[in-house]
Amino acid sequence: MGTWDVGPFDNDTAADFCASLDEAADADRPGLVRDALVRVLDADDPLDQHLAVEAVAAAALVTAQCPGGRPVTSAYGPDLPVPALPADLRAIAVRALDRVQAEPSELRGLWAETDRYPYWLHGLQLLRRVLTFPAPQPVARSWARIDTWMQRHAPACHALLAPPADPAEVEAAQEAMGLRFPTDLLESLACHDGITKWATLLPGRPPMSVAGILGHWQMCVEIDGDEPDLTEVDGYDEPWWHPLWIPWAQSDGDSQVIDMREGPGQGRLGDAAHDDTGHFDDGWPCLSTYLTAVADAFDHGTAVDGRVPFLTSKGGLWWDRPGVTELNGEPLGPAPTTRTTPSPSRP
Repeated sequence: MGTWDVGPFDNDTAADFCASLDEAADADRPGLVRDALVRVLDADDPLDQHLAVEAVAAAALVTAQCPGGRPVTSAYGPDLPVPALPADLRAIAVRALDRVQAEPSELRGLWAETDRYPYWLHGLQLLRRVLTFPAPQPVARSWARIDTWMQRHAPACHALLAPPADPAEVEAAQEAMGLRFPTDLLESLACHDGITKWATLLPGRPPMSVAGILGHWQMCVEIDGDEPDLTEVDGYDEPWWHPLWIPWAQSDGDSQVIDMREGPGQGRLGDAAHDDTGHFDDGWPCLSTYLTAVADAFDHGTAVDGRVPFLTSKGGLWWDRPGVTELNGEPLGPAPTTRTTPSPSRP
């Protein structure tokens, strides 16, 4: 099998699979994608490398139709548009990717012998990440779930959440920045105007107030003006800063930004570090999806960016990898969920 890079379509077998999709009738293409995924799940051990490659390509096609998924732009992908794929293929694609990465897998073994293995593995993890994004709930609903959990299990942390933002201040910030905030950010600010004191209430960076959003944006724009090279891509996917990025959360100069540039990625969340270029590959399709995932983590114990909530010995919140038992020498306990919290007794 000729292979020239780590992407889902960067090999002869994947290119042949995509060519077969182009040759098939529109009505038959979803079935061919499904077959490529199912064959991996039904295969004997060790998993054949050609079956694995076709499954990865099929998973990439499913991912491209999901919120936050990247469109297929490879010259070796299908030339013809892939019809809308059934929603159940997302779960099947996740299982197929897990099978490709697990032992015994010929494809994994071949990549593990090269220095490109981490990049290949990271690409599969990015596909899986998009496939498992939760269906976004209204922002007010997600914050209500977060508030309810914190009030019950971490009341001191909940007290750090600020009251709703002043609509007039929100409007003034938008005018000063020369852009409109996305609906989900407006809805979030209508629930909480950031936090009043730094704390690890969310798995990412702490949310900022309207004043904090405006101040951080102005600072980055001013630095851009003094150092024009920072706005140039210069071989990277993203610049250091862009004036159409809205920093909604920040810590130590590093911010989680909402991308308001025109295009299919508008509204997505990414990271803008103070000493690096912007990154969106590991981001979220929108703020509402992110907040839904946070609420799910509190209610059901699921992970957000590989982190789950814990409670410190003093009742504070901390987010870390599953299985961590201490923080700075102090014990950490798993945060209770709706599955582990006893129901109130009834008379």
